[in-house]
This record gives sequence, C-alpha cells and structure tokens, in this order.
Amino acid sequence: MSAIPPIQDFEAFEKATVEFLKPPFRPHFPAVPWGERGKPRKRLQYLVEDWISTTGASVVGGRSGCGKSFFALHLAMCVCRGVDFFGLAVRRAGVIYQAGEGGYGLYDREEAYARHFEVKDDEKVPFMLVPVPIDILTKDKKDVDNFIADVRGHSEQMESKFGVPAGLIVIDTLKKAAPGIDEINGKDYAVVVANVYRIERETGCHVMLVHHTNAGGNKLRGNTSIRDDVDQVILIDHDKQTGIRDAVLDKIKDGEDGKKIRFTLISVPVRMEARSDGTDKEITSCAVVTVTEKDRLKKEQERQGFSVNPTERRILMNLFDAADRYGKFVASEADGPKAAIGRIVIGWDVYRDIALEKMPEVEDRKKARDQIRQEFKRAKDALLRYGIIGVSHPYMWWDGKPVRGFTRTFKRGQNADETRTNAGQSADQQLSPGERDMFDDPDIPL
Repeated sequence: MSAIPPIQDFEAFEKATVEFLKPPFRPHFPAVPWGERGKPRKRLQYLVEDWISTTGASVVGGRSGCGKSFFALHLAMCVCRGVDFFGLAVRRAGVIYQAGEGGYGLYDREEAYARHFEVKDDEKVPFMLVPVPIDILTKDKKDVDNFIADVRGHSEQMESKFGVPAGLIVIDTLKKAAPGIDEINGKDYAVVVANVYRIERETGCHVMLVHHTNAGGNKLRGNTSIRDDVDQVILIDHDKQTGIRDAVLDKIKDGEDGKKIRFTLISVPVRMEARSDGTDKEITSCAVVTVTEKDRLKKEQERQGFSVNPTERRILMNLFDAADRYGKFVASEADGPKAAIGRIVIGWDVYRDIALEKMPEVEDRKKARDQIRQEFKRAKDALLRYGIIGVSHPYMWWDGKPVRGFTRTFKRGQNADETRTNAGQSADQQLSPGERDMFDDPDIPL
C-alpha cells in the first residue's frame, strides 16, 4: 500500500498552486551568468591591434594642418591592404572613406600612398572613396539612410570581388558632415552620435570620425559628449619646427591608453600639371612614414640624387651650360660670395642669354625673355629650398647636391640609381641674406 501524502493546509496549497502556474522567467535582455563567462561567444576584436576595435566608433582629432587626415588615410590603407600599421597587427577589411573636406585632394593623397609604398595597379585593394559631403545632423535622416544603403552595396561588392566585406568607415571631417552644428549644444551632438552608431549598427563597420581639436590641441572641439560616447580617441600633436607628429591614444574603453605612435610626412610627386604658358608644374602630396624611415630616405636621396621635374631639369641644363662657358670659380671672398667658395658662379644675364639661345622658335625675343623669367620664378622655390642651387646677388650656382640624371653632380664612385622614384625631400631651409637680396632685385625673377 502506497504512502499517503501529507495533508496541506489551504494556504500552503494555494501558494504551491500559484508557484506551479507562474510562467517561467524569460529575460528581456541577454544575460550571461558568471559561470558561463568562459564559453565561446562573440568578443571584443581589433581592426588595429589594441588601438581600433572592429565595432563601435572612434575619433582622430587634431589642429588644422597637423596631419590627422593623412594619418586616418594611412590607417585606412593598412586596414584594406591587410598590412601592419606601425608594427601593429591589422585585421583586413574593406574601407569606405567619406571625404567631405578636400574630397578631391584625396586623389593625390591616394596616389602618393601608392607611389611611396609601391602599390601595384593590379593589387586587390577594397577601398572606396566618397569625395562628397554627407549630412549626419539631418532631421529627416535621408542622407544617413542613403549612406547606409551605399555602404551595404559597396560592402557586398567588396566581398564578392576581394573576399572581404567593408569593416571601416572614415568620415572626414565631422564638421563637414554635420553642417550648422552647435558645438556647445549637447543636443546636436546627441543626434550626431545616434546617427554614427546607427551607421555602425546597420553596416557592421567601425566608424571613425576625423575631427578638429581646440586651439591648444589637447582636447576635441565642442561639447564633451562626443569624447564620452566613442570607444577610442586618438589625438595628433604636431611639432612645426621638426615636422614630427605624435598620435596619442587618449582614450580606449577596453585597453591601455596613453600609447604613442611617432610619425612624419614626406613629399611625394604625384603628377604634372600644364600651365597656360606651356611650362609644367609638379604636383606633390604626402605619405606617412616613421621618423626613422624619413631619415633613411634622406640618406637614400643623397646616394641616388635629387629627383627633378622637366622644368627644373631644363633650368639646371641651362645653368651647367652657362657655367661651363662663362662661369667664374670662387676661390675666396675676393672672387665672390662666401657661400659660393669652391663653386662656379654665373650671373642672371648669362643664364638668360644661354636659355635664349635654346629658344630659336620664339621669334619675339621679349616674349622669350618673359617666358624664361616666369619659368625660373616658378621653379626656384624648390631648387632653393632643397639646396640644389645657391644664390647671392648678383650670382647663382649649383650648390653641390647630387641631381638624378646629371652625372657631373655625383662624386667619383657615387652612382645614382635611375630606376627608382625618389620620394623623400629634406625639411625646409631658411633663406640666406644673399638669397633674400635676390628676391628683392626687380631684374632677377626671384
């Protein structure tokens, strides 16, 4: 005979019945018990090792002209190519670079990167430039909707063509992407941040904003909420005397802040532009390198010789021809300017006459002289700044620096490598008193 269950009073029975009929607890938000913390699941990952996460948003900030956009583009190129960023591991992903500020100038910056880092035309690079402004402060969110749709479309194409979807969006700059923003009003920034995280959420990309800092360069411009709400903040500091920049990891939510990357910019020729007078102007942009890399490039330049454009080459050919035929050797200050001791000098009138001899096709001699003057005036800045020529009224001379294509400028046993493009250039030099005199002389086109 089975045991008879104990008899409950009514209150106990009622309590047990209510507990039995109570629906099971189902949380409204995901929750993970302590004991399950080690189980495999999605975790924080980095696009750039310990600097930029694969999700969330970041800000690269700095004063105008500090190189923040060059830094952001360099980082973006490392991500889309899957190459180390200043020695830090990178997770390869497609990049959408929206450039509302100086958008068309990005073409030259892209070319400078490609030339300096020798990116071949057939390399598969999942990078898309959007060289027009967008509005992430808009009330109707039409721009945000369209931008999200475009990113999704570009991402699908990148995955199909290159094997990786988009993973990084750069918005350069925040000011251009939020026209009319009240930088003191937190409500405007709240709209911007909400749209940024909507873009991040609906595209699956990290969103990086390029933004300006205050005059001191030590904090982001405008309301503090922008710094509070992003995951990482990188501030760029620029020493104008040395040209050295420091990128400081000012904030990172899950990691160690205060890390620093030291870099600088080098000038890279990217194309030639024809002037109305028939002369050519060399257009340059910049590439990001380490300080030690720039020093190495300077030494390499000294070995290979300075790379000149066609106009500068023509000027040097005239100068050397004039020096060979009519030059005067300066052995001491009695012979000429102290800065030219050991050099062969010529006067402007000699240079001009030699150049005129090589222009028989121009029948109007006054027009030919004006053309020579204008050509020299436009090319002299680089030739003086980089120490190719020297001047001290009324003389001019080659100042001893090796020039690619001119064998006579190299020391015996020193050979220029004609097969490589010379990207590095030395820092700007101050003009000597003699050079300033020439600038003031109305008869010499300086």
